[in-house]
Amino acid sequence: MNGGGEAGRWRTLALVSTAALLVMSRWFTASAVAPVLESRWDLSANQLGWLTTLVQLGFVAGTILAALMNLADIIPSRIYFPISAVCAAAANALLVPVSGYQGALILRFFTGFFLAGVYPPALKMIATWFRSARGFAIGTVVGALTIGSATPYLLKLLGGAPVSVVVWGASAAATVGGLLVAAAYREGPHPFGRAPFSWGLVIEVVRHRPTRLATYGYLGHMWELYAMWTWVPAFLAASAAVRGGGSGASPHAADLAAFFAIAVGGIGCVWGGWMADRIGRGRFVNFAMAASGTCSLLVGALFGLSFWILFPVVLL
Repeated sequence: MNGGGEAGRWRTLALVSTAALLVMSRWFTASAVAPVLESRWDLSANQLGWLTTLVQLGFVAGTILAALMNLADIIPSRIYFPISAVCAAAANALLVPVSGYQGALILRFFTGFFLAGVYPPALKMIATWFRSARGFAIGTVVGALTIGSATPYLLKLLGGAPVSVVVWGASAAATVGGLLVAAAYREGPHPFGRAPFSWGLVIEVVRHRPTRLATYGYLGHMWELYAMWTWVPAFLAASAAVRGGGSGASPHAADLAAFFAIAVGGIGCVWGGWMADRIGRGRFVNFAMAASGTCSLLVGALFGLSFWILFPVVLL
């Protein structure tokens, strides 16, 4: 892995993508086992939502702190990524023995907090290996992150797996992903220069119109995306229940549908990166966000209709 060249960069892409898939398996573990947690602690729908929301808030807090302390420049990626992965795995694993809802909220926050040392660094790590085909490479890593986010629902399908299997399975996978990077990753031939954090640069970025517009688009898309990822299992199950006169879909069917609804984005990421390299990033992003936003507006009107009408729109 020390050498550059075509072979080295494709091996590194496989390594980082595999590690990212394994590590991100913790993001939706609480959502995947939500019915059990709801029964255990007598939670409302609003309280269940906070178990996922705190992961996002922790991620934002961790990202801001990492930027202020310039951690990605100070700590080598092959150390920063594994430490963050193992810490997030530990916070996630403690969700099983934790005694109450308040403790679970704290653990979910720190799961997201430590994931901030995984997601952004993974993109930076692979970018040091790619100049040409960089869109495809980054799309592949983000696709792996996406599929990893869906895996708790797949783990839950394995024979009606209990909470401990889903949660600890995700944490074990994350630990393996971190160890893979520690053992095999090396920085590529196109490293980024070190730059200390500066509030002046923040102001400069905000004033830069293309960057500002890209950020606004990304924030809006993330709002749409994580809302869909969090609620799509309940949405599909409720729609089936309405159409079936209350009979509903089996929990296994809802979990399988949720897995595919999230994981299919991994294919979209790879295709999107490939297309962005060919027709331009801005042009393709506009097309993709318009298509995704249209589906979000349309899907509510399909609630209660045939699964074979509703689910393709969810997948798209």
